[in-house]
Amino acid sequence: MKSRHIRLFNGIVLIVIAILLTRVLHHRIDTIPPPGPFFSPYTGFWQNMESEGIRDLVIKDTHLQDEVMVRYDDRGVPHIFASNDYDLYFAQGFVTARDRLWQVDFQSRAAGGRISEIVGEQAVSYDRAQRRLGMGHGADVNAASMMEDPEIAAAIRAYTEGFNAWIDQLHPRDYPVEYKIMDAEPDRFTERHPALMLMNLSQTLTSGSRAHAQTNALALLDEDIYHMLYPQELPWVDPMIPPDQEWDFDPLIPQKPDDDFVPGITDELPLNEPQSGIGSNSWAVDGSKTQSGYPMLASDPHLSVTLPSIWHEVQLNSENINVYGVAPPAAPGVVIGFNELIAWGITNAGSQVLDVYEIEFRDESRREYRHDGEWKPVERRIEKIRVRGAETVQDTVLYTHHGPVTQPFDETIASERYPKGHAVKWLAHQPGNILKAVYGYNRARNEQEFEDAMRHFTNITQNFTYADREGNISIGHYGQFPVRFRDQGSYISDGSDPAYDWNEFIPFEHLPRSTNPERGFVSTANQNPVASGYPYFLGRFYADFSRGVRINNLLDEAEDMTAGFFKEMLMDDLSLHAAKILPFMLRRLDNDDYGDRRDTIIALLEEWDYHFRPDSPVAHFFSLWEQKMRDELWNPLFSEHENNDIYIRRPDRTVTYHLLLDEEHDVFRTDVDRSIQAAFNNAADEFFDNYGDDPESWQYGYDRNFSVGHLADLPGFGRERVITGGTAEAVNAVGSRHAPSWRMIVELGPEIRAYGHYPGGQPGRPGHPDYDKMIDDWSSGTFRELRFWHSVNEDDELTSSTIILKPNESQ
Repeated sequence: MKSRHIRLFNGIVLIVIAILLTRVLHHRIDTIPPPGPFFSPYTGFWQNMESEGIRDLVIKDTHLQDEVMVRYDDRGVPHIFASNDYDLYFAQGFVTARDRLWQVDFQSRAAGGRISEIVGEQAVSYDRAQRRLGMGHGADVNAASMMEDPEIAAAIRAYTEGFNAWIDQLHPRDYPVEYKIMDAEPDRFTERHPALMLMNLSQTLTSGSRAHAQTNALALLDEDIYHMLYPQELPWVDPMIPPDQEWDFDPLIPQKPDDDFVPGITDELPLNEPQSGIGSNSWAVDGSKTQSGYPMLASDPHLSVTLPSIWHEVQLNSENINVYGVAPPAAPGVVIGFNELIAWGITNAGSQVLDVYEIEFRDESRREYRHDGEWKPVERRIEKIRVRGAETVQDTVLYTHHGPVTQPFDETIASERYPKGHAVKWLAHQPGNILKAVYGYNRARNEQEFEDAMRHFTNITQNFTYADREGNISIGHYGQFPVRFRDQGSYISDGSDPAYDWNEFIPFEHLPRSTNPERGFVSTANQNPVASGYPYFLGRFYADFSRGVRINNLLDEAEDMTAGFFKEMLMDDLSLHAAKILPFMLRRLDNDDYGDRRDTIIALLEEWDYHFRPDSPVAHFFSLWEQKMRDELWNPLFSEHENNDIYIRRPDRTVTYHLLLDEEHDVFRTDVDRSIQAAFNNAADEFFDNYGDDPESWQYGYDRNFSVGHLADLPGFGRERVITGGTAEAVNAVGSRHAPSWRMIVELGPEIRAYGHYPGGQPGRPGHPDYDKMIDDWSSGTFRELRFWHSVNEDDELTSSTIILKPNESQ
C-alpha cells in the first residue's frame, strides 16, 4: 500500500515537472526565446546550418504568366530571365525574399516604428521617435503616389506577390535564425514596403539638420567669431560643377521675410545631425582619357556596412530590359548599375531638404498654432505602438502644415525664450514616385531618356554620374530643392511667417548639371555641387575638400586610363588632411627630448607619405593626435556651453586647419603650440598603453579594429576585426562605422565589362557559407568581374544553380 502511494506520488511529481518544463521550454524569459523551439533539432536553429552551394528549385505559382529562369553565378548573384515585366519583378521579389527575408522585415519594422512588437519595451523610445519624425506618414503618402501610376503599381504588385510566394512555401523550421532568436515570424510583404524602404534611405541620406546647433552657435558666439568658424563655404573645395559653368536661365526669386527672425536657444537635441561618413564617390571619364577610347564610370556609395548588406546584387532581363547592379532589398529594379548602353553612379547630394520650424502654440492645449497672422488648427494623430509583453503605448503626434512636431513636451527649458515646439518640413513627406525614375533609367538607351527618367527622381536628393556607349558623360544634382533665400533652413525658421515656407521648387531645367566638359571627366565626392555663381541657395553643409580634390587631381593627370587604374583609385588611401596639417603640427613641437619611444614616433611621422595603408605604423597615431589637438584647441571656447547641456557643433576640421595655417586671427582661446604639444603627449601615452612600444607591432589595419557588424547588433553574427586601409577622408573612405558599401567599375564599349564587390554576401542568412563571402575581396581590393549575360544560355558553365518559376496552370 505504501509503495503504491510512493509510486503515485512519484508519478504526480514527474507529471508536474514535465508540465513545468513544458511551460519553461515554450515561454520567453524577457528577451530570451523559448528554449524548447529554439533548440529543437527539427524546427530550431539547427535547421539554419546550410551546406555548401544552392540547391536547384522548381517552383509553381498561379500568378506567373510564363516560365522564368533564375541562374545563380559563382558569386551567388541571381540573373533573372523572363519574357515580361510582371514575371521579371515577381522573380526579383522571390529571390530577394529567399536571400534577405529577415532583413527586409526588420528594416521595414524599424522604418515604421514597429520594433517594440518583437523586442518589447526597450524599443518604445525608438519607435516613438520614428513615429514623431513622420516615417509612417511619409511611407503612406509615397505608397499612395506610386500606386496611382499603373506601370509602377504593376511592378510593385508583381514584386509583392513574388516576395510572399517565398514566404508561403516556408515552414517555421525554415525561418531565418533571427526569427528564432527573437521568437517571431515574418510579416507579409505589402505594397507599402517599397515606400518604407525609401523612407529608410531618406532618413539615412536627407533627414539630417544642423539647424539646432547653428542656431545655438549664432546666439552664443560673437558674430565675427561665428562667421570665422562656420563660413558659407569650406576652404579649398573644388565644386562638383566646374566654376566656369554658365547658367543660361532666369532664376526664380524667393520671397524674403520682412524682418530677421531670432530663434531661441534650445537644449533640445536634433533628431538627426548629418551622419559623419555618409557620402560617396563617383566619377566618369570620356574616351579621350581612356585606353579603349570609350567612357568609363566608377561608383562607391559610403553607407553603414552591416551583415546582411544594404545592397542586393541582381541582373534583370526581359523583353525590353537588360540591367545589372544593386538595389536595396524591398523594391523592384536596380538603383546603381548599367545596362547594354549606359551606366550610372550615385552620391548623396547633401543639400538642405529638411527644415526645422519654431512653432508658437496658442495655449498649453496646443490645438492651434500661429501662421500668416492667423491661428490654424493642429492635426492630432494617435500613434499606437504595440509592445511585446506589455500594454500598447499611445502617443499623440501634432502636425502643422509644415509637418510633424518632433519633440515630446517634457524637455527642460534652456532659456526664457525657449520655443514651445519644433516642427519639421522634410522632402520625404512629399508625394513622389521615385520608382518611376528607377524604372525609366533602367531602360534608358541614351542621355535624353536618362534625363527624362530623372524628372521623377524627387523624394531623395542625389548626384548622378552618367556615361554611355556613344561617348557622352554627364553629372547632375537631382531631386526637389526649395527655392530659398540665403541661409534659409540653416537655422531654426519662423514657423509663423509664410516667407519661410517652401513656396516653390527649383525647376528641373535649372538644376546643376554638366555634360561633356572640356576637361574630359565629371566627379562627385559630396562636396558643394556649385560655385558661388549659381543663382540658387542649396545649403551650406557639404563634405570638405579632401576626397573631391584627390579624385580630381588623379583624373586630371591621368591618360590612357583602364579598369586597373580605376581599381587603384577606388582603393586610394592618401589623406589630404594629413598632407595639409601634419607638417604644421610637427613644426610646432618643441625640441625637448621626448624619450626614445616618442622620438621614434616623430621620426616615423616625418617619413610618412600620408597613406592610410593597413600596415602603416603611424597612421593610427596621427588620427589620435589630430583629434586630441582639435579638442585642446576648442575646449576653452565650447566646453562651458556643452557643460550647460547646450547643443552646439564644433567647427569642421578643415576650418580648424585653415585657421591654424592662416594665423592672422586670435580665435583660439589657448596657446596653439602648447595645445599641440599637450595633444601629442596625451596621444603618445594612450597609444603606448594600447599598442605597446614596438613599432614592428603597430599596424593601422589591425589596430583600428574595423568590424562589419550584424544589422541588429546580434553578437557573433558579424565579422570582427576586418583588416583594411583607408580613412573617412580618403577616396577609400573606410571610417569607424561607414565605408564603401558597393564598389563598381563599368567600361563602356561594343561589349560592356564591369567589376565590383561589396562587404557582405548575397544570402543574408548567418548559417549560409556565403553569408560574408565578399568581405575579404572588399578589404583587400580584389575586384570580381560582374557577369552580364545577354541570353539565358550564355556562359552556362558559370551557373552554380538555378531556380525555375513556372505558372501553375492546374489551379
